[in-house]
Amino acid sequence: MINQLQEKYQLSLLLLLSSVAVMGVFPFVVIRYLSGNYIAAIIDITLIIGMISFVAYAHYSKKIRMVSAILAVFINTGVVVIVVANGIGSFLWIYPVFASTFILVKPIEAFLINVIASIALVALANIFDVISLFSFVITILMMSMSAFVYALHGVKQFRLLETLNSVDPLTGAFNRRAMGSDMEAALSNAERNGVKHLLAILDLDYFKTVNDKFGHAVGDQVLKRFVAITTSHLGINDRLYRFGGEEFVLLIPEISEQDEFIQNLRMAIKKELTTPDGKEITVSFGVAPWVPGTTTDTWLQRADEALYLAKQQGRDCAVFSNQ
Repeated sequence: MINQLQEKYQLSLLLLLSSVAVMGVFPFVVIRYLSGNYIAAIIDITLIIGMISFVAYAHYSKKIRMVSAILAVFINTGVVVIVVANGIGSFLWIYPVFASTFILVKPIEAFLINVIASIALVALANIFDVISLFSFVITILMMSMSAFVYALHGVKQFRLLETLNSVDPLTGAFNRRAMGSDMEAALSNAERNGVKHLLAILDLDYFKTVNDKFGHAVGDQVLKRFVAITTSHLGINDRLYRFGGEEFVLLIPEISEQDEFIQNLRMAIKKELTTPDGKEITVSFGVAPWVPGTTTDTWLQRADEALYLAKQQGRDCAVFSNQ
């Protein structure tokens, strides 16, 4: 889910940036062509075509990160070439291009690209007999540092938005919004690559008794402790979501020993999760391995039906939908 949110955001920035760039550069293509400056006109039209092509490829391939990095290098190379070819007449394009780099890539990457492009300009362009080299270095440095700080702040704000959008505020597990998105991605991966993900609904047995006896504040702490224990036994690609109340959903990639993994996790939770008076808290599992033709609704339904059977069998057990 987080990656999808970030991709959509980055793609919207690419579309906006390319639109502004095309509208800004195209008039100069006409002006330079009419004035006989064909080399500069060709460079400008190449930049326009290149930006449109990169954005179109990003839209259809979804390789947003890679295209953004290539586009950042492309426009910085382009501004160096146009300044070297057209001289002082294109000098001011350096500043919007350098600033735009911080929209396309990570702040530290943008700063390094700016430094390399600046060095290339100093080495190759013949504009510094008209413009003070010292002034150029200072103004570019100030602009790049300001853009760096602003971009870094933007990254922090976006990460906060990602957290608010995908994490349950009480337990720290992922929320239902993230679960739906990740399930869709898992189903797509399974159909395309044959990776047989495993979905399980976990329910804390007799949790209402904990709330009634110790209060909801203690119940909240039990839920937090449950999430901490469970996630400590999961792999880096496994995901735990809060489904509602004391129900959670576990989504994991294909594993060779599904039953052994689930039973070990159930026993670990039983051993480590207790009430304030030291009594163990058990968990029931309804497990649904992926099968061809699965949808998000049928997947959850199969896991829920297996969970119902686990409760009928006395709780503190795991039932697989295919058993």
